[in-house]
Amino acid sequence: MPDGNAPLTDRKVLITGAAGGVGRAVAARMAGQGARLLLADRDEQELARLADSIGGVDYVAADLSARSGIDLLFAKVDASLGGLEMLVACAGVGSGPLMEMDDEGWRYVVESNLSSYVACTRLAIERMRASGRDDCIVILVGSISVHIKAVGESVYNAAKGGVASFAETLRKEMIPERIRITLIEPGAIGSAMQPFSAEERVVLMRQHKLLPPEEVADAIMFAATRGPGVDVVTLRIEPLDQKIL
Repeated sequence: MPDGNAPLTDRKVLITGAAGGVGRAVAARMAGQGARLLLADRDEQELARLADSIGGVDYVAADLSARSGIDLLFAKVDASLGGLEMLVACAGVGSGPLMEMDDEGWRYVVESNLSSYVACTRLAIERMRASGRDDCIVILVGSISVHIKAVGESVYNAAKGGVASFAETLRKEMIPERIRITLIEPGAIGSAMQPFSAEERVVLMRQHKLLPPEEVADAIMFAATRGPGVDVVTLRIEPLDQKIL
């Protein structure tokens, strides 16, 4: 029986949010399997360090909350990769309670965490259609916050809930075209988005209260390496002892 793993050698892959903990871990794993990567994030210095550490892959600094950033990103996709076969969308920002945010602030959260996912997915699918392949995948990183509905995360949950509904509905729309859509829903991750110092995050990961970013990357890799007939619809992964507020 085949093992179900789809090789990533020479696959054209865009990773957004690549400078974050999960994005970095996914980029390293995919580079190790021979994928052709384009890395995107807002922090150019972090992107440059990451790209150099995994073999000099290409990257672009762009703010995906703005249309200009999306346009810049996909111009780079065309110039650097000459097409696209896989999107891993990890970009995102944290949020506070609605009434503690100004109008610009909550709109930025929604644009970063939801609108950018829709925009990147649409432009990615346009390129996947032109690839002629039957194994293209869009992997969207959502959050279990939409199930927990913790106090203080109303705006964040609105955006991530939108990602969940978008992914699960779009998946059905794309079945005739053999383009798969996967939603990854991680719990609390030991990344810089958490309100803890780096040292505190290490302790919390050891206590199984935060997920190591590498574990979420492994979940993404599982979805990314399934054969064409296998669709990982939703994959939820949590730390063993995550507290629900």
